[in-house]
Amino acid sequence: MFHESKPAVRQLNQYHNRGSMIGKAPATIYDVADKAGVSISTVSRFLNNSGKVAAVTGDRIHDAMEVLSYIRQGNAGSRQSRRPGRIGVLAPFFPAPSFVERMQGMTSVFHAADCEMLVYSIDSPEQLNNLVRTGFLTKRLDGIIVMAMLLDEVNARHLHRAGLQVVLIEQHNPLFCCIECDNIKGGALAAEYLLSKGHETFGYIGQNSPLPYSLQPSELRIKGYSDALSAAGRPLDPDFIKLGEVSFDGGYSMGMELLSRKKRPKAVFVMSDLQAFGVIKAARKLSLRMPEDVAIIGFDDIEAADYMELSTISQALKESGRLAAELLLGRIAEPDRPLQNVQLRVSVVERSTA
Repeated sequence: MFHESKPAVRQLNQYHNRGSMIGKAPATIYDVADKAGVSISTVSRFLNNSGKVAAVTGDRIHDAMEVLSYIRQGNAGSRQSRRPGRIGVLAPFFPAPSFVERMQGMTSVFHAADCEMLVYSIDSPEQLNNLVRTGFLTKRLDGIIVMAMLLDEVNARHLHRAGLQVVLIEQHNPLFCCIECDNIKGGALAAEYLLSKGHETFGYIGQNSPLPYSLQPSELRIKGYSDALSAAGRPLDPDFIKLGEVSFDGGYSMGMELLSRKKRPKAVFVMSDLQAFGVIKAARKLSLRMPEDVAIIGFDDIEAADYMELSTISQALKESGRLAAELLLGRIAEPDRPLQNVQLRVSVVERSTA
């Protein structure tokens, strides 16, 4: 759950829930002046150079703009007039713990820069298109971070032409700064680790129904895993592959089905820690010891993984969020700064389940 503070972190669950604003005429500078109890010329001075307006008056104007959801046409006004800077974070609708940890990494950076972080939960390709192509983002925000979502070329070019600074997480595009996790390498590390423990039969639990606007790391992780097993002469048995929902319940259901068989794998790589927690519950329900009867290794290394004693592949979630925030603020301050493509190192975190 996100709460508002200074800077605020505001959860905007669904763009179409802003319908009360969409059907209403947008606020004007006259409305802001009336609401703040000042002249239009004072509002204009504030928009162009807030230093020329008394702090108390500036705060009243700023508060009026917030209440009225006033959007300056063309994002006009100096950087200083748009304080605190507004940063949007676009993420798929489902609240994955890995997303939360990335945002925790961003928050400290934006807080230090006196920025406001607004989280937009996207639940359809149409909603994403509306946000990008109507100019809503470019008029309201100073920059955006797109987290684990598929930004197609049309939307990418639209944002680039609008001059909005963008950082992508888990996706590459030559127009923007990008932070990527080596999912294939992570899958290979999981296989190599399980092989080093002497296991001879291997399973995989992953995702089968990605959202149409989100990325699909499961395919990359199983590729790295399967290729490494094949290279070691231990190919992945198709009967030991289960794909389903990325959730605790999904992991439990698939874990029960896979581990209750008479012939079952002795080691299982699970594409996310959240699913892996469900598999651990299934193993315990079946009275299987970990790692003696079955070894389980996850992916992400979210905070709860340590509590659950889950062996996992770390992709430095908070670090990726922190880097994304720093790259974005750097590009906002210096738009000519060279674009960067950062690939974070993945590593094995050994605990008691594998």
